[in-house]
Amino acid sequence: MVPARVTKLLVLSSLLIAGVEASRCSSGQIECKTGGQCISMDYVCTSGQQCSDGSDEDPSICKFWKHTQQYCSSGNVYCNSGCYSFENACNRMSECPVDSRICQIIKQRKLALPPKSMNMTSELVTLFATAVNSTLQNKKRNCPLLYTYVGDRCLSLFSAAKVSWPEARQFCRSIYGDLLKLDDLADLGHLLQYMRASMLTSDYWIGGRFDLDTNAWSWTVDDSTMPLGSPFWAERHISTCTPRPPPHTDPFSDPPAALPGATCYEYTQAPENRQEGWCSALTYKHFYYISDESCQEAKSPLCMLEVDMEENKPEGEPTVSP
Repeated sequence: MVPARVTKLLVLSSLLIAGVEASRCSSGQIECKTGGQCISMDYVCTSGQQCSDGSDEDPSICKFWKHTQQYCSSGNVYCNSGCYSFENACNRMSECPVDSRICQIIKQRKLALPPKSMNMTSELVTLFATAVNSTLQNKKRNCPLLYTYVGDRCLSLFSAAKVSWPEARQFCRSIYGDLLKLDDLADLGHLLQYMRASMLTSDYWIGGRFDLDTNAWSWTVDDSTMPLGSPFWAERHISTCTPRPPPHTDPFSDPPAALPGATCYEYTQAPENRQEGWCSALTYKHFYYISDESCQEAKSPLCMLEVDMEENKPEGEPTVSP
């Protein structure tokens, strides 16, 4: 018999999981509220109805979907002496005057205000916290509910949910954890072994982001700087052969320039971006090495438990689940 509290938890979890659906529209387009019609984002709230259901001129959306056409063309906003699409401006929210509700709509790729049930409601947070807290007290469990031992840590790879980086961190904190800090080679090895054995293909948010306060890629849990280069960060193929600079070792500065006569390569190494709005992820595309991704993208939370569970680990317990 499944306890009623767990059943309710699973039902509410499904609402969170349903919060982000795959986009049916191409880049630069957004789906109308009903009917599956795609229109250019440039035409939203321009007093010329494009959606057959009129959702592109919905007053509840247009009251905050503001254009700055005195400086930029339709569908763009002016900030930091330049014109940006709403999509790009959402990645520069500290610099651009973009309402967060616009970014929510763009993230879900649909002209509809996100239902309240798709947020981390207080009821859902309470249920998650209660479920984890109750199993923290159960010494027979290696890790509490939603967590599993990977290496010598309790991790939660919540693959079903697809949320932005801030929402992923909120989820982790609601279950007594935080987004994963990954700066130890042994921890990286245990995690990659576990993900391979588990046949995982989801993309996961972890706890690094570019932080203006530290002017570096830093871990959100303690503001320590992230390690740069191999073996943590992913490589990327680029279309042009570019001279390779010396290794980037100073986290507080831009990458060094290539030396004269340096050999060119068609590969570069993340992170490519040093500006707010970029967060770290482990993606299937990059074989689960760290890459820098827009914080508004939808990925799964990868949480680490902040409560010490070492005392609950039975003698002889394997460090990696099969």
